[in-house]
This record gives sequence, structure tokens and C-alpha cells, in this order.
Amino acid sequence: MKTVEPKSSIANKQPEPVAAEGPLSRRDKGSQPKYSRSRRSRSKRRDVSQTYWAREQDVVESEMSLPMRMDLLSRFGDFSMAYSTAVQPQLRYFGGQDGYLAYRQRWGMKFVLGDAIASTEHTPDLVDRFIGTHKRLSFCQIRRPLAEILSQRGFIVNEMGVDTTLQLSEYTFDGKHKEWLRYAANWTAKRDFEIIEAGFDRITPDQVEEVSEAWRITRTVKRKEVRFLNRPIVLEDELGVRKFFLLSPEKKLLAFVFLDPIFRDGKPIGYVTAFKRRHPDAPLYAEHAIMKQIIETLKHEGAQQLNLGLSPMADIEDNDFHCNRWTSSLFRRAFESKWLNRYCYNVVGHADYKRRFRGEQEKVYFASQSRFNSPRLLALIGLCGIA
Repeated sequence: MKTVEPKSSIANKQPEPVAAEGPLSRRDKGSQPKYSRSRRSRSKRRDVSQTYWAREQDVVESEMSLPMRMDLLSRFGDFSMAYSTAVQPQLRYFGGQDGYLAYRQRWGMKFVLGDAIASTEHTPDLVDRFIGTHKRLSFCQIRRPLAEILSQRGFIVNEMGVDTTLQLSEYTFDGKHKEWLRYAANWTAKRDFEIIEAGFDRITPDQVEEVSEAWRITRTVKRKEVRFLNRPIVLEDELGVRKFFLLSPEKKLLAFVFLDPIFRDGKPIGYVTAFKRRHPDAPLYAEHAIMKQIIETLKHEGAQQLNLGLSPMADIEDNDFHCNRWTSSLFRRAFESKWLNRYCYNVVGHADYKRRFRGEQEKVYFASQSRFNSPRLLALIGLCGIA
């Protein structure tokens, strides 16, 4: 099977260009002076929309340079959150040339984001060194292999949802269950809507910001750009990230979907949907039509997979590991809560949308050293900007 060869592949570039001026290099050690929050005007922060949250964050110094992280990412970044662990603002890093763990701290607790960016052979040692030097740890949105390592070291492991993957070599739009995608594509094409893949040299950041802020008003979480478990949007071209836009017959931007790359052994093998936003004036079929074209494009290029990302708290069973029964019950009740879905985050709608694609679902896990997860979950919600 062919591997994807996008126009802007990280795997085909040397690490040095990554550190050039651009959105990724802002967080490289020494690339910019470090300013404290006290030197930033609060009124200036209020004047900047949440769409620009990533750009406005202070640089976090790290001995894990950005070129080193991107090199490791291109070799071992084969899961949905991999790209986010390398570039998301405010993350800290533990590791070295053999791999790293990305984490953030809140209320004295440390939260690791996703799996280790390391080989299977080096991951246990990396985890042991991290556990040995850090306390009050939680690991978020990890896959089964890392969950097994942590369980063997005394961590309590709970399911926290499912990640949906489309295996593109065998994916088709045939059948009644995919009719909604075919209809959306036909509906938009007949009315002269256009779907393009482009960079910010053709679609301006101001156009994307306008759609993003109009979309945010319709959300239940509208005050802040959701982060940590979601990568905050970046309004600059980033290496490997692909952007698809839907334009009206008058060439006005109405919706967009951005894709982060997924790597294995130095080559991109697929993508994960990182951002999907639609202007309230856009047709209801906008996002569906974009997704169909993305799938067709990636299939034509020979990509192996398209990941749709996490469905939080969906399909919780907790049959595989020693789990915290209180946390398991909480996740189930929260998923079914009408109040949470209406006023906080529509997790049911989120999961239902991804199920409609009829992809493969993989369990992801939350692991901690504590039997009392209430403070940790509240801290995690705060890190995500949901509350």
C-alpha cells in the first residue's frame, strides 16, 4: 500500500527548517524571549478573540527542543493526539533523544497527554523514570499498551471513551448507512458550493477567525478555546497540517476542517480531524460534504487511515483493568446526563456523529495513582478550559 505524500510532509524535511520563523517555532527554547503574564496587558488579552488563544500563550522553556520533538513525532507519532503533544502551547516535556512524555500541571497534579512518543522498547523505561521523579500523576487518553504498563505499576485504569478510525483502503460510501454523506456532497455540488484544499496564502486568517467566532457563539462551551484534550486552533500554516474549506457560490468561507498528520517510521500514514467549524449561515450539509471529500482525497493518495478522535465517556464498560468503580459510574452518568449535554458539552451528539461513519472504535483510558479522582477530574476539566 502507498503511503501518503502530502505537499508539506514533515517526514521529508530535516529538523532545522522546523525551527524557522512560524507557528511551531514559537515554543522552541531560545526562539523567542520568555515574557511573564504580568508583562502582558490584560486589556490586550481581552481584545484578542479566543481563536487566537494558542498564539497568545507564553513560551514554556524546555530542554526538549521543537526539532527534537518533531523528529521523534515523525518516527513514533501514530496515534490521534501525537501531533498535539509536540506543538500544543503550555505543554511540558520529560524525556530525551529516545522519546518523550508531554504533560501539564494544575493544582500540584501532573496530567500526561496521550501515549509516549517513543518506541515500544523504550516506553517502559521512560514511564518508570517519569514515575520515579514525579508525583500525583494521571495519564489521559492513552491506548491499551500504555494502560497495561501503568496497570502493572499499580495505577488504577479507567476507560474514558473511544477513538474512531476509518481504515481507508477498505472504506466505501456504499449502502444506506452512508447515504447521508452522498446526499451532502450532491446537495452542495448542485448549488455551486466549492470545497478546496488550501493554505493561509489563499484563505486569510481573518476569514477563518470570522467563521470560528461565529461558530463559537453556537456552542455550549463558548467562553474559551477548548484545549489540552483538544488542540487549540492555530491560524498559521503548520508543517504537515492540511486544511479543507467550503466556499459559497459567492466565494465566502462558510466552513472548514483541518487535519493533523499521523506518522510511523518516518512517514505519514494518515490524519486525524483536529478542527471542524461551521458558520451558522452555512448549510447543514457543509461539514458532511467536506468530510466526504477528505476521505476521497486521502484514499486516492493511498493514506492508511483517518482518525476522528475521542468520543469522551462513550461506551464505558471497564472490564479489562482494575478500575475505580466510582469514576466508571461517574463517566456513565455524565454521558447520559441531559443537563451536561445541554449546558456543558454535548458528548452524546459528539459520539453519535462519529458512529455514523461506521469506523473502528478503540478504547482509550485514564490512569491515576489515586482511588479518589474527584480533584483530578476537576483539575482536568479546568485544564481543558471547559469550566
